[in-house]
Amino acid sequence: MKKIAFIGHDLKFINHIINFLHEKLDYDVRIDEWTGHEVHDETKSLEIVEWADILFCEWGLGNVVWYQKHKKDHQKLFVRIHRFEMNTKYPQMFDYDKIDKLLAISPYIFEEFFRVAKVPREKMTVIYNAVDTERFNKPKLSEDVKFNLGIIGIVPKLKRLDRAVEIFETLYEKDNRYKLFIKGKHPKEFGWVWNNTAERAHYDAVFEKIENAPYKKNVIFEGWGDVSEWLRKIGYVLSVSDYESFHMAPIEGMASGAFPVVLRREGVNTIFPKQYIFNVMPEIQDFISNGNSSYNDENIKPLKKFVLENYGLESVCSNLNALFRNTVEKRINI
Repeated sequence: MKKIAFIGHDLKFINHIINFLHEKLDYDVRIDEWTGHEVHDETKSLEIVEWADILFCEWGLGNVVWYQKHKKDHQKLFVRIHRFEMNTKYPQMFDYDKIDKLLAISPYIFEEFFRVAKVPREKMTVIYNAVDTERFNKPKLSEDVKFNLGIIGIVPKLKRLDRAVEIFETLYEKDNRYKLFIKGKHPKEFGWVWNNTAERAHYDAVFEKIENAPYKKNVIFEGWGDVSEWLRKIGYVLSVSDYESFHMAPIEGMASGAFPVVLRREGVNTIFPKQYIFNVMPEIQDFISNGNSSYNDENIKPLKKFVLENYGLESVCSNLNALFRNTVEKRINI
């Protein structure tokens, strides 16, 4: 049972898992990449149904609804759920007789899908997001990283760029060596954001504040690209969103030797070490300003170790492999 198909409209959070299963665990892999929640090449999808042993839906959306209807009795159907899907129509359309297991990316998401979407507990398990730690294990470019804050992805406004700027601003007032690096696409590249009055007003206010500030040159906007290389100059990765299902950015930051700086929100205690979770922004500012003297190799080793032990790619893929095998064995025993 080694023929597995990955199905979904956005595979960026699972591509490294797909590659590992194929290259290291000898799975025969095919991709059915959808162009929307319900838009796909049905001919290609039908070919996948004829070929695969395991059907793996990334995101629980229209891909699940279509495949649960067309799958064959011997095929296993797995669904990886994040948070986005929870308040959509799709969980109410799941046929749990056809789905073998839903994989929640954190304990928080597990509980939320049970509470909000009424997904049966016995149909879910927790398998965390995976990080390719080797990819991020690169030396920092200089000692100046201890003054460099980073935020990855600022869209939509719930990512709270305004909070990141406020944290940086307070630090800059104490020491003008601080810089804020903003990684990701500009909000105007997302029509659904830029054409939304409330969303655009949020960004216009933040951008105007930066434009008129004395620290303007210390706020650096950078486009998308290789995050592992970008993190070589970052000492602290900010996670100040209103909510996240997991938030990979600060975890990848930890793998690179950058400190995660996480503002408390629901579920963070199931993802991050407690010493990097803060109740209010002044605590974050104090942590960063007081931590400069202790930014060294000895203090960042535990960061990398934590990611390797909890979210390492090999470990997560081993858990997936065991889940696939156990599901097959249970089916045979029945």
